[in-house]
Amino acid sequence: MRTFANDETANALTLIPEAHRFTDAQAFGAFLRERLPYNSVSTRQRRASYIIERFFPDGRLDSPLAYYAARCLSSEDLKPALFYHVLKAEPLVARVAEELIWAAVPAGQVEREQVREFVLRYLPEIGPSSQAKVLQALFNTYAQLGIAIVDGTLLRFAIHPGTLPGFLYVLTALLPRPGMYAFEELENGPMRRWLLWDREWMHRQVYNLRDLGIISKVSEIGTMRQFTLRLDQPGALQQYFAHPPQDASLLRETPGTGEA
Repeated sequence: MRTFANDETANALTLIPEAHRFTDAQAFGAFLRERLPYNSVSTRQRRASYIIERFFPDGRLDSPLAYYAARCLSSEDLKPALFYHVLKAEPLVARVAEELIWAAVPAGQVEREQVREFVLRYLPEIGPSSQAKVLQALFNTYAQLGIAIVDGTLLRFAIHPGTLPGFLYVLTALLPRPGMYAFEELENGPMRRWLLWDREWMHRQVYNLRDLGIISKVSEIGTMRQFTLRLDQPGALQQYFAHPPQDASLLRETPGTGEA
């Protein structure tokens, strides 16, 4: 497990939406090295590599994330996608989310010292300077990507709703192929344990996506609770942005009813 000491979340929010303009990671990396706000050339090179490795690990810029980021209407739609990719790329942050933050949801907060002690369980060899950088990177990631609030030495968080585009992106990143899936895929996985999304809110978004034609069927009969994704991730994103909801007031605000 590697150290997570340079989060780059603020720069990612600004620069990832530009990725679609470039044909490959090399060209995007050159753009990042020009735009990142550091005086040192070596720092810009290193930080550009972090961004590319986290968000485009296969080096391809024709990716769902580049397509999605270019079309997000607000940073609130982009933040959950970036948070998801950071945790996919950084095992330490995923461990913090699953084993520390999720367990502390009833309390609604963790102390900085709790986070430090947790990090040292996995990285016992890092010194005080590196510990401070890791804690800063973790707190920045949670706060700047909208999952928690920094309050002095506390990180405060709660179960919360997201946005429909953010839900669509993370859903289709987790379940990238068409098929039938159980609601437990949402309720017991990263959408809850990483992003802290409200269960009933997620339930409503499944029905909203059915109304938009991205999910073809929802079945809730007895203990059988399933939905069928009609499209893969690129297809789902293309359909959504080609035919976005015209009136947010028409989106479901209450859970859908069971269907055969």
